[in-house]
Order: sequence, then structure tokens, then C-alpha cells
Amino acid sequence: MHAASPSIHREVSCGVIPFRRVEGRVQFLVVHSALVRNPDAAWEFPKGGLEVGETEVQAALRELREETTLTRIRLIPDFRDEVHYKFRRGGREIQKTVVFFTGEVDDWSGMPERPPTHEHALHPRLKQWHRWDVEVEIVHMLYHAGMRNLLGRASRFIHDHDRRAALDPRPLSVG
Repeated sequence: MHAASPSIHREVSCGVIPFRRVEGRVQFLVVHSALVRNPDAAWEFPKGGLEVGETEVQAALRELREETTLTRIRLIPDFRDEVHYKFRRGGREIQKTVVFFTGEVDDWSGMPERPPTHEHALHPRLKQWHRWDVEVEIVHMLYHAGMRNLLGRASRFIHDHDRRAALDPRPLSVG
């Protein structure tokens, strides 16, 4: 007789791919997780679990605020993307879906020097818990292929959004 396989648990988290414009260049924000053993595999976009009664957008914006203190952000309409992966926790297989939105940060001046939560920590070598940089640099910091591909899709979407906005100057942003 074979032992029954443990049940698969499904989890959903929501996050934001934050970006800003500096000297005409789009820069993305990643934060360094304290919960991942390999510090070089710990760079990620702000994200976290849905709370009871929250929409995906509400959860993503709450997580962004809690993890970075950023509150002045305009989500770009029509960008909703997902990343799926599996991992084990306590002997149980977890199938994770992370829903991402992307948004332009209007004010990042209040980001603290130290992480505002225990979920993030300084990278031991780089001595920073967050980093803003252009896509070509951030893509090298993202360990998982799914996250690198997500960044590429978000970047293309932002550039397409900018081209559309240049043709039609009516506001397209919500937030």
C-alpha cells in the first residue's frame, strides 16, 4: 500500500512592480528579503498575502506601503500579471500564485535607510535593503526566471503605455 501524498496547498499573494522616472529613464524597485536563505536569490518586488475582504489591488498597495513606506503611486491600468511557482513548507507542497500590478511612484523621498519590517534585511555584501535601477541591472538581481520574465513584460507594457500616452494626452492612470 502506498502512503497518501500530502495535499497541495494553494496560496495567493499580490504585489506591485514599482517604477520611477529619473533623468528620462525608467528605474524599478526591488527589495531584499530576509526570509530567503541565499542572499543573492532574495531580491524581489514588494508583495504579500491577501487579507480577508481585500481586493487584489488593495492587498498589493497595502503590501507596498508596509514593506517600503511608499504611498504615492499611480497604478497603470490594464496591467495585471501572474507568476506561478511551487515550494515546500513544513513538508507540504505549496502552489503559489502572485498577482502583480505596476505603478509609477511619485514620491520616494521618505523611504527609510533601514527596512521598515522584519521581512526585509540588508544584503550582506551590498549593505542595502532596496535598490532602484534600470531594467538591465534589475533583471540580473532577480534569481528566478519567472520574475525576470515578469520584469520584461512590465517594462514593455510601460513603454507601450508611454507611446500610447504620447499619441493621446488624456490621463490613463488610476491609483
